[in-house]
Amino acid sequence: MGYPTKIQEITRKDVNQYYINFPRAIAKAMNFSKGDPVEWEIVDKNTLLLKRKGK
Repeated sequence: MGYPTKIQEITRKDVNQYYINFPRAIAKAMNFSKGDPVEWEIVDKNTLLLKRKGK
């Protein structure tokens, strides 16, 4: 089952950033907690892989 979401752009004085949020159901299923370190890996132009770090 997929969880659609949109990429958000935040524009600040010196920096533009993009944010990707994911639903609470995914966070709970993966046992994520606030502040958990993660790392994005680019697999190809259509695929991002989110890796948990430090656990």
